[in-house]
Amino acid sequence: MQALKQALKTIMSHKLSTGIFWLGSAQVLGRIVRLGSSIIIARLLTPEIFGQVAIILTCFELIHTPTKRISSAMLIAIPDSEFNTSQRSANQLNWIACVGAFLLMAILSVPIANYYQQSELILPMMVMASSYLLLPLGMLHAAKNLKENNMRVVGSAVLWQTIFDSLLTGTLALLGLGIWAIIIPKVLVVLIWVAIHRRATVINYPTQSARALGRLSTPGIQVGLADLSIAMRQNIDYLLVGYLLGVEALGVYFFAFNASLGISLGLVQSYGTALYSNLCEAPADKRSEQYVSSLKLIFMIALPIIGLQAVLAPLYVPFIYGSQWVDAGALPIFILLCLSGLFRPLGEATSQLLISMGRSKLNLIYNLGFTAALTIAIVIASYFGLLMIALAILLLHLIAMPLFSFYIYQTLQPTRANRVKKSPREAHYEY
Repeated sequence: MQALKQALKTIMSHKLSTGIFWLGSAQVLGRIVRLGSSIIIARLLTPEIFGQVAIILTCFELIHTPTKRISSAMLIAIPDSEFNTSQRSANQLNWIACVGAFLLMAILSVPIANYYQQSELILPMMVMASSYLLLPLGMLHAAKNLKENNMRVVGSAVLWQTIFDSLLTGTLALLGLGIWAIIIPKVLVVLIWVAIHRRATVINYPTQSARALGRLSTPGIQVGLADLSIAMRQNIDYLLVGYLLGVEALGVYFFAFNASLGISLGLVQSYGTALYSNLCEAPADKRSEQYVSSLKLIFMIALPIIGLQAVLAPLYVPFIYGSQWVDAGALPIFILLCLSGLFRPLGEATSQLLISMGRSKLNLIYNLGFTAALTIAIVIASYFGLLMIALAILLLHLIAMPLFSFYIYQTLQPTRANRVKKSPREAHYEY
């Protein structure tokens, strides 16, 4: 009991815990609301439709990822005075990136549909792509809220997005709209996100030279590529399972992945968002200390949640989602993927640390290497079925994430000589 009280005291006293509280609670509350729609669609939609949705959302996420922080990563890190003079260029960059993303997904819809021999994918992909054109309306406002560490607003945007998405998805699924029950809400909720961020902050667009655009675009592209490598790492399994085992097997895997990792991935995402803002506020020579402290915090939160979820899965999966998913072999896959969530905060934290310290290239190299290793592991495991794929994913996260985190932490530490000879004020990190 005393240990529990001490753990809670540690969590609540940590500065980062405020950001995680607002973002994480939004994710958890949203997940509770989403549970209702998840039950409905799991019972009404077939594995084939889940497979089609996986293809569309994976393509959307891979194209969307490089645009998410193309301006915000730099805006969050720069001084307030430079933020004010960079707003017009950031807005231009956001529009260029999002219009390009829309065109790319619309063009790719035809060859992807032809490859999977699913012509019905074309229209949903184009509708999904239209959401890119709504994002620039709120991207600059969201960046300002993140810069000001206004995680209450950021969390509210996530929460109300999720609530609206879940309620509309469940309603449309009951009305028999099939795949459209998932696609239509995903587009409309962008307007909720935009409205909340715009209401919370005011943006002015001062006149400035075109040089500011270049000053933002170069680091933005670097961060975007690093984020894309992370998205590839997080979504390569969908692409490979669909390619190697077919759309129906992808549907089973997609269900198991989202049902098992929905809460933990939401928590990890919230943690990464809050951590990056906090790291940018801290002096460079204190960031690795804050990194370690944040990892202790996130594991104190995540370990009991993921542990209980994995232990209780045999009881609640068939009861909540239906026995058809157990019959399809989703339960052991669910448990293995759930356990892999224990190690994902390590990769997220280390990536945010590297980006905050201007080491996007190293972050990119690691994520590309991990993606390559994951691809090889999945291809080999696919010869033995979905269960072995899930086991391979767990083992790779178990081995690679801790090793990467430990290596980066050691690399960014000051040398022993510097610690002895120099005062804390004079000490610096050798990169």
